[in-house]
Amino acid sequence: METNRSKRYALFAIGAALGSAFGLIIGSLLTFWIGEGTLRAIQRGLRRLTGGDDRPNFEMLLQ
Repeated sequence: METNRSKRYALFAIGAALGSAFGLIIGSLLTFWIGEGTLRAIQRGLRRLTGGDDRPNFEMLLQ
């Protein structure tokens, strides 16, 4: 049973490492192909949609 548990931990660690590596590579390639300015605009738009923008939400101040 202990070998089964250690095998699961090893597979999880390998999966996490591979996922991180692939994410870094794909993100770098997208930034290179799309362009840094376009990527910043997309990030800014996503932040505004999710409410994570740095600007104050004036609708909340009116309440």
